[in-house]
Amino acid sequence: MMQDHAVDPRPPLPPAYARRIGEMQERLRSGEFTLDGMPGYVPGEAPSIETWHHMDHLDISPKIWGREFGANGIGRLREVALIEITEAERFSMRELDPAYFPRMGLEYRELDIGLMREQSLVYQAALEDAGVLVHRIAYPNPPVGAFGPLRNTWGGNELLVVRVGSIVEKIAVSPFGFGRSEYLALWAMTRLGIPPVGTITGTGVAETGPCFWLAEDVFVTARGVAYNQEGIDQMVPIVRRSSRCEPEDFTTLVIDCPGPWYFDPQTGVSHHPDMVLGPLDVDKVIAYPPGIDFRTWRWLQEHDYTIVEVERDEQIRYGPANVTIIEPGRVIMHAEAVRAVAAVRKTGVDVVEVPYSEFMRTGGGLHCSTLRLWRDQGPFSTDR
Repeated sequence: MMQDHAVDPRPPLPPAYARRIGEMQERLRSGEFTLDGMPGYVPGEAPSIETWHHMDHLDISPKIWGREFGANGIGRLREVALIEITEAERFSMRELDPAYFPRMGLEYRELDIGLMREQSLVYQAALEDAGVLVHRIAYPNPPVGAFGPLRNTWGGNELLVVRVGSIVEKIAVSPFGFGRSEYLALWAMTRLGIPPVGTITGTGVAETGPCFWLAEDVFVTARGVAYNQEGIDQMVPIVRRSSRCEPEDFTTLVIDCPGPWYFDPQTGVSHHPDMVLGPLDVDKVIAYPPGIDFRTWRWLQEHDYTIVEVERDEQIRYGPANVTIIEPGRVIMHAEAVRAVAAVRKTGVDVVEVPYSEFMRTGGGLHCSTLRLWRDQGPFSTDR
């Protein structure tokens, strides 16, 4: 088959990547490029194997893509993406068989799309006031995926972005979610030049987005409905290598989740780790104790974390542990969780309140909504 020469064979370039290429081309045109700038260059000698075998890819990546990225740790949050809220959030298929879909603490039938949109804009304003760059992502209308219509497209936290690129999840909670993570990975690559570097494959299951860090060297995931051991084993090595940590210096907290439900509206337990635990500072967390196994709880105590405990009624209605940490000691929380907010403030943590209760009708909260793209390097667990 003959190629259509009217079609440009070059792919469209993300802006930062295009700028990087343009700058390098200009250096070549102007004669500014010399071999002296090459890593390990010694005149009259071949390139040193030692140089390239000992150079971390994290030092090369920004030179390729023209920018920094990666949401590792709890350092200063610089860049995120939120999803445009549309009428597609009222998932009509739900009425065909309500028992087939996850339940939350608030009644789904009362979902107010206009209020969701309003609360999302207030959240965006709070992020921007904190100096965070916010992008908006739109899905095709109507959004569709592997098995039909997509649901819960508001959840930007379906893709884990680390310092080498994005990790595409394989979900387990709903067949109407297959395609969300892939679409977000495509957006991140084509718009921002963030390449996908891993995909959960085979029979592995890991919903990568709801995972998070307590420090540069402490990563939190889970085991249960949304994660199996094969999926964890695929995800964690990529995360660890992107954190510049040796295996013995890196801690993965795996919360063993109780029950068979993504979120149980009677007890408040969940199989997404960010619904039951959240970072507040390098030595402080917010947690819903019934949702955390004893081994994880014991680890937090042994490592001298101050633990703010969420009460059952607020957990069921608002999921207060689902926080967005701006930087150590400063977080955005659900304004409706009044007691949890007050308890966090008592620890000296600065809290920005955002009304966000409408999102709990359809699956989550602030952290769930947020595709975290870039943070500054933050503290390690030993930096106290």
